[in-house]
Amino acid sequence: MVRYINAIRVLLMLIIVLAASIYLPDFFWKANKHENNKTNVFYSPILKDFVFIKADVRQTYYADAKGNYYTRDEFEPLLPFLNFRQLMLTGKLPESIDGIPIRPKEVSLNNINMRVQPALIQYKPLQIFPLFESASGRLRLELPPDFFRIRSRMEFITSLTNEINEEKSTLFTEALVKEGFSFPAKAIYGNPSTKKPFDEGYFVIDDKGKVFHIKMVKGMPFCKDTGIPTDLNIVCMVTTENELRESYALVITKKNEVFIISYDRYTLIKVPVDEYDYKENTLLIKGDLFYRVITVNHQNGYHSVVTDRKYQTINRTGESWSGSEITNAGVIAACLFPFTVNIEEETTPYINFYVHFSDYRALFALNISLLFAMYFFRKKHIPVRKAAIYCLVVLLTGIYGLIALLTVKDFDYEKRM
Repeated sequence: MVRYINAIRVLLMLIIVLAASIYLPDFFWKANKHENNKTNVFYSPILKDFVFIKADVRQTYYADAKGNYYTRDEFEPLLPFLNFRQLMLTGKLPESIDGIPIRPKEVSLNNINMRVQPALIQYKPLQIFPLFESASGRLRLELPPDFFRIRSRMEFITSLTNEINEEKSTLFTEALVKEGFSFPAKAIYGNPSTKKPFDEGYFVIDDKGKVFHIKMVKGMPFCKDTGIPTDLNIVCMVTTENELRESYALVITKKNEVFIISYDRYTLIKVPVDEYDYKENTLLIKGDLFYRVITVNHQNGYHSVVTDRKYQTINRTGESWSGSEITNAGVIAACLFPFTVNIEEETTPYINFYVHFSDYRALFALNISLLFAMYFFRKKHIPVRKAAIYCLVVLLTGIYGLIALLTVKDFDYEKRM
């Protein structure tokens, strides 16, 4: 009987420990908010140097790499490609830069912005996709009546009836086989949305690691082996599909390398990135008529590289700032909480239990919690041997276990056994 009571009591304590490790640190940080810095990095064709838009909880700052600060109206002409509409309104848009005429339509076409977040890479969609008509002659893309999957063959499933379109499935499967596709597909990457100017279909990795380009043109299959190396170890491909038509997609590998698939026979162009970890960092690529700015955002800083249009490095910059862990609140949290459990993480779209352990500083709270627990049982006149399991829980979980110990009642029952 006592054994079952002890087991139930320990189970209740562990449940309380889990709840406390989720909500106590959350409440603590809400009461001790850390001021996050936000820095947007650009490259000025006027200054031929980096410029920054920095923001905190108080205001937004405009600065250059030499530490000079500007008002918003002074800053905007330094980035004429980014702010060309505002400069046109105020009559400040230059007619040319470095001898290149500035035409608003061309400026707009060449302004690109790509963002790759860790959650996007880790997201695994349902492996069934719409295949748009890439040459419909219509102004807008329209959703097809069926969706495809690639297993032992390429199958098209009609949405309304859930039946397989055998004719279309056979047509596309034969086209893939003819091109040398090995079934099933390991990964399928594309943008299954009608909110894009045109459709370039999907990039599909077959069972042997080959990358194929698949789309539908006037109802017929377009299947092409891209020739991308099979040993690249691709973890993500982000299709671009912008009017510039400079690249098909962005490729990220397990080695944290980044490539652009160009329109020139699927040639890979390596993008220079500094200290990039696709599991933790956000990658930004901004482009204009002259430059490409590649920025890797870390939790407490960033690294930026500016290149020409061919991704040849021109300059680099970076900055680090102190994180919440070295603030007074961070030190208290490290001592107080031996670990924290998050249900959600910014780096993943999935809900789970994500455990983060503190460092050696947590030993202080662990020992103090254990002393309180031993004092508690001494006041209850409960022998140490009967309280050992509860003391162990407190020793391993610190303040969470102590809260659980004080919440679970009827320890006086031990004296009667």
